[in-house]
Amino acid sequence: MKSLDLFAGAGGMTLGFKNAGIQSIGAIEIDRFTAETFKHNFPEIPIYHRDIYSFTNEEISELFAGVDIVAGGPPCQGFSVAGPTQYGIIDKRNTLIMEFFRFIEVIRPKYCVLENVKGILSGKMNSTQKAISVYMDALKNIGYKSRVYILQAADFGVPQFRERVVIISAQDEKDLPTAIVGDFSGEKNWIKVRDVFGDLPLVNAGEGVNDLIPYDMEPQSVYQEFMRKNSNGVTNHVAMKHTRRLIERFANIPQGGSLLDAPAEYGQRQRNGNELDANKRYKTNNQRLHPDKVSFIVTASFQSTFVHPYLNRNLTAREGARLQSFPDGFFFCGPRTLMSKSLLIREDRLDEIGLSQYNQIGNAVPPRMAYGIAKAIVRIR
Repeated sequence: MKSLDLFAGAGGMTLGFKNAGIQSIGAIEIDRFTAETFKHNFPEIPIYHRDIYSFTNEEISELFAGVDIVAGGPPCQGFSVAGPTQYGIIDKRNTLIMEFFRFIEVIRPKYCVLENVKGILSGKMNSTQKAISVYMDALKNIGYKSRVYILQAADFGVPQFRERVVIISAQDEKDLPTAIVGDFSGEKNWIKVRDVFGDLPLVNAGEGVNDLIPYDMEPQSVYQEFMRKNSNGVTNHVAMKHTRRLIERFANIPQGGSLLDAPAEYGQRQRNGNELDANKRYKTNNQRLHPDKVSFIVTASFQSTFVHPYLNRNLTAREGARLQSFPDGFFFCGPRTLMSKSLLIREDRLDEIGLSQYNQIGNAVPPRMAYGIAKAIVRIR
């Protein structure tokens, strides 16, 4: 089977589908650095670094004829519980999903697969219509039957609590999976944090390099062996520099705890002074991973929100990639951290605008979950 990846990101969906035997014949991604990451890891797949609105129907027909599966995860920030609006359509990013449907209508694939946040189930297009109803009707109007699946990434061997909505559509309802069940279903089977990091080269705050660091010990778990497949070491393993006060704060946060559990004197300070800002103590600030549990959900901002389970620092990009189930041989291009877009524009540094390695990792579809979705489709075939 052949697939097309829309809003391809770094290639999490692509990698999972590839491992299931599905061949991608193209991918579309608007962000410069993310497209570079995709090209680096999938040199055999054409990557179109373009705005999806720029494709004409004629181009779509010519470039992507014969595609069996159109898959993608349109940007979800407008429906995310992390940044809700009264009505989803207020956020322009949510209109991108209509472009997803345009591609389907032109290509007429056997299947289309849409991955998004759970907020898509409750988000509204207007005061009366839920987004999910509008989308299901849009698919129905172009001749597709659809089924909604709520998936837990941890059930698919991703060491992270991450619920997602997947909509699979086909022209014949009998071609739809009745269920998508992961090989690690059930909390007792989930991969815990202690199985993720233990074999990585030790780097403290301010240490590490972006290039290859050879492994210096044997893998300590089956998951680590899986991560190491076809790799001699790790890349993107650089720890951020921290102030002494921040390191002391991390030292006072227990495993599984957050900034709320640290003594008050280690709270965040006001921007324009040394006084503590009592209003900036949230459960999602400086969350320390617990070795005996799955990770919290990895988001695009995890660079500053997660604390290593054992070391007093934030996570490296590679550690986040492992939590997302990207293998160690998967390299992330672009800047390590995100710089202010307004600052870059003001200083005429336009070539530096784009998503950081952390952003790319947090935005991605976990490859192991994508593999489970693909296998459910392949079994029917």
